[in-house]
This record gives sequence, structure tokens and C-alpha cells, in this order.
Amino acid sequence: MANNKDLLIKNPIETNGNIDVTVGTVSGATLDLSTGNYFKHTMTAATTYVFSNPGDGQMFHLEITGGGDYAITWPTTVYWSSGAVPYAPNDLDQDIWTFITRDGGTTYLGVRSVNAFAATA
Repeated sequence: MANNKDLLIKNPIETNGNIDVTVGTVSGATLDLSTGNYFKHTMTAATTYVFSNPGDGQMFHLEITGGGDYAITWPTTVYWSSGAVPYAPNDLDQDIWTFITRDGGTTYLGVRSVNAFAATA
């Protein structure tokens, strides 16, 4: 790779049919990636996220509802699309973050894909 922002796909990717969304398990602030590809978490304090049990090539989403002016600490193995770590959602806002690992969790590419939409019931 030329830098940590390039994604090189060496083999063709083919998808047929629907792509299933499976809600995974969040225990504390640990996302068990073997349980799904969509995770939901409401912050109640400063949070340090941990990604466990990743696949060799896996994409997943994390929906975070802000609970106040809390900080997020991400794994140091996440490389952000902007080069800078995005800020946490404001109180009651929801953000959706998308992550891709192509090497079994050694590194992740991260992007905030939805920013600050109002929480719904």
C-alpha cells in the first residue's frame, strides 16, 4: 500500500442476492465481531471500544447514541479516512461508524458514515 488511506483489492469481489444485517453482541464496550455485522451502543460514560474475534475480511457498523459529553477511545489499530479521529456524538445524537478489516483485525479502516441524526424510539 502506498499509504494507510489506500485500499487495494487484489481479487474480484462478487455478491449475489441480499446482504444480511445481523445485530451483534456488545458486552460493555467490546464488540464481538463473530456475532454480527451491526452493533448498537448507548454511551453512559467515556468509552474505550474493543473489537474482538474479527474475520480475515470483515466490514461492520457501529451505531452510537451519545449520552452526554463523553469521549471515545478507539483501538490504536484504526486508521481514519480523514486522518484524524472524529469526535463522539452529542447528547442523544446518533452516529453510525463503518469499519473494515482485511487482515483479521491487525488494522481497521474507519469512517463515520452517518453523523448526528436525532435519536428515535
